[in-house]
Amino acid sequence: MESEAQKKKVITTLFLIVLADMLGFGLIIPLLPYYVKQFGATDLMVGLLSMVYPLGQIFAAPLIGRFSDKVGRKRALLLSVGGTFLSLLTLGFARSITVILLSRLIDGLTGGNITVAQSYISDFTDEKNRAKSLGLIGAAFGLGFILGPALGGFLSRWGFSVPAFFAAGLSFVNLMNIIFLLPDSKPAKSSRQVPFTFEELKKTVATPHVGSLIFVKFFYSLGFTMFESSFALFAMRKLNLPLSTTSYVLAYVGLVLVFTQGFLVGKVTKKYEENKIVKMFVFVASPLLVLYSLSPNLITLLLILAPLSVSSALIGVSLSSLVTKSVERDKLGGTLGIFNSVDSLMRIFSPLLGAAVIQYFGPSFLGLFEGILVLIGGLIFLFVFLPRYIYFTSKKLAETFNQ
Repeated sequence: MESEAQKKKVITTLFLIVLADMLGFGLIIPLLPYYVKQFGATDLMVGLLSMVYPLGQIFAAPLIGRFSDKVGRKRALLLSVGGTFLSLLTLGFARSITVILLSRLIDGLTGGNITVAQSYISDFTDEKNRAKSLGLIGAAFGLGFILGPALGGFLSRWGFSVPAFFAAGLSFVNLMNIIFLLPDSKPAKSSRQVPFTFEELKKTVATPHVGSLIFVKFFYSLGFTMFESSFALFAMRKLNLPLSTTSYVLAYVGLVLVFTQGFLVGKVTKKYEENKIVKMFVFVASPLLVLYSLSPNLITLLLILAPLSVSSALIGVSLSSLVTKSVERDKLGGTLGIFNSVDSLMRIFSPLLGAAVIQYFGPSFLGLFEGILVLIGGLIFLFVFLPRYIYFTSKKLAETFNQ
């Protein structure tokens, strides 16, 4: 295990890298509709553009994660951040919808920064402290999303290409941080002998406890991405909130998430194992999702959103930590990539599903659907994953004891 000083250096550097990356991402995403509209894009084209990045991520995250298993985390992170840098430069110089589409495709197909950062953390931390460090990465992710849109809105007064070039500058700083500050994490020797194929990823996912955990992630992610993508429409239809108030509410949720991931996760995981945290909070989050959509006013909504956000953050970090403990190091990056690609897949379907629920059933029923999805994930976790995971860990412990 690495020295404490080196661990702190790695975690701090990764925190800054993810923060800068998410700042850049947050800068661009809210401005894209306005950017492409000046080139005559239709509303449908705006929607298609928003799908390009997550579509690319579905394929890229597992492959770049697996690439990091074979050649080392540092090279994989350079590839991923380098792709983001190139995509942002392309976006800044874009003078047509086609070039903007190309820039989003480049970013989507090379984007695996979070997967590689999580793999890095797993290489440099022991299982006891891993969730705390993964929580810090999540906090950087959330902080970038909170600050990015505000900064992007400020910079856009000088033209929509300015935020793209500023974000490209952040990516360039990230490249320098990776080259000069981040120590390499060498791949496991056994990883070089494992073929770089989808078949190998498929074998890992087919492992009973890993496969069932991915199913848990599927339902958990669908429930909460529906909440994220449909909240603005819900707030408008249910409580008649103006855009400014909705933005403040989402910022409030983001701050609670950042506080939980950056501070509370470390405190909670010090006392409880990740499987116990998920088992407890998934059955807290499910009814809270039902209740928030029944809120009669803004004050009630805010009171419910606080514990809901805490529960969501604790579950999300704990699930990621459980993945790192469920596979060998030579398969970690690829498995985390598949796990994270579930989020990308859900972000494609959840806005449509959430809008359909609001239109055909009403905004008060949105939380019911989300709560049921999270509850299904909790039941799979409790009755399918947990017995298999306990068997896996006991077998692993027995093998270690016999060596």
